[in-house]
Amino acid sequence: MTIRFDRQRLTRAFMLLLVLVLAGVFVAPLYWMLTGSFKKMASTMKVPPDLIPLQPTLGNYAFLFNGTFPVLKWLLNSFAVSALSTLFCILVCTMMGYAFAKKDFPLKNTLFFTILISMMLPKQASLIPLFMTVKSMGMMNHLMGAVVPLIVWPYGIFMMRQFIGTIPGDLLESARIDGASEIAIFRKVVLPLAKPAVAALGVIFFLTAWNDFMWQLIVLKDVGKWTFNIGISVISRNPVANSPVINYGLAMAGGTLGALPVVALFIFLQKYFVTGLTMGAVKE
Repeated sequence: MTIRFDRQRLTRAFMLLLVLVLAGVFVAPLYWMLTGSFKKMASTMKVPPDLIPLQPTLGNYAFLFNGTFPVLKWLLNSFAVSALSTLFCILVCTMMGYAFAKKDFPLKNTLFFTILISMMLPKQASLIPLFMTVKSMGMMNHLMGAVVPLIVWPYGIFMMRQFIGTIPGDLLESARIDGASEIAIFRKVVLPLAKPAVAALGVIFFLTAWNDFMWQLIVLKDVGKWTFNIGISVISRNPVANSPVINYGLAMAGGTLGALPVVALFIFLQKYFVTGLTMGAVKE
């Protein structure tokens, strides 16, 4: 009994130590970014580096909001692109997931496997077709041009299909017997039951849309229509006379501001996020 008890305590201590080490590994970059945002450029490039700012300054944040660049406008653009694309993605992916999970139609499995295969393609492979499509739709240099290509997300379709597949079919049949239309079933039965998965999809996709850079850089040309990521990547070079040297303090200040909305969203929806990921693996 004593040996078994000691083994249990040793196992728990080891697991706790492992969790603490992993937590430190994941938190270290965030800590480095946060502390670096209060350092001058020379201090951020110091070797060996300072673990804490020895001469903290708010100069990086002051430069962001001194009116030289439309930083607030960039933040609003990022919110608009991320929020709109997340809203449309949730709607489209949930409807497609419902169709693949609970409906029978020709070439259903073939279409679903095609979606899965598209997840394996690198994003760069779709840039030229997307560019030509968005240009033909007249959405170049427009925020909607950054939103539309993100709406149909293969991973979101797969995620919602797996989760909605766990909803008992008897509930849907009961609603049909009661005379509910397909739209009513989707809105009053499927969506409420899939709320944890919808919240998880929203958090994951909002993070994806917020961090998108390559496509936004291609489609958005005017400075006033840039998103926050594009703007910070540009102005982190400008203060050094347009030289190749990057102002890492300014870049870290921008990264800290850019991370705050995502962290706040995750904390607010953490319950649904975890529930959606765990319940999606339960079979009916």
